[in-house]
Amino acid sequence: MRVSRVEMVVLGLLAEGPRHGYELLERFRERGMDLWAEVGRASVYQALRRLEREGALAGRQQEGSEGPDRRVYRITSTGRARLRAGLREHARGSPLALGFLHLLPSDEAGRVVAARAQALEDRRARIAAARERLAGTDDPAGGLALRLLELHESLTESERRWLETVREGPYAGRP
Repeated sequence: MRVSRVEMVVLGLLAEGPRHGYELLERFRERGMDLWAEVGRASVYQALRRLEREGALAGRQQEGSEGPDRRVYRITSTGRARLRAGLREHARGSPLALGFLHLLPSDEAGRVVAARAQALEDRRARIAAARERLAGTDDPAGGLALRLLELHESLTESERRWLETVREGPYAGRP
């Protein structure tokens, strides 16, 4: 089952409690998630409607006391299963899954962290191979590529160290 990034964000935030679309967008921004997951406003509302149609969410109209009526959504058991599948699916390729570790039982969270750690090791190997191919180049483009590889190597190492703190920190026992 393919779970999109926007679906992961919507399902993950709704797993924390019922919300309407605007509240989801506000929570997304408050947490700084816009820095590590590109999600547009229209995409959130489309995902809410689609996930409700598919039974992953249940929605109900709520009268607005100070504004317009809103539709409040809550995640269903189908949605929770889809979220868990999405977290496993995205663990290797994106840090997005790490932002919802607290929603998983510790054994599943451990598998997500391990999958991300393996993805980082694989990335380090690809960077090393690319650096080896470019070593000794006199081409300006190759030199720039080497500098960009250094940047990605540094970012990868930084994430690897951060991931160790997640493994050893308060998330070690129960994310």
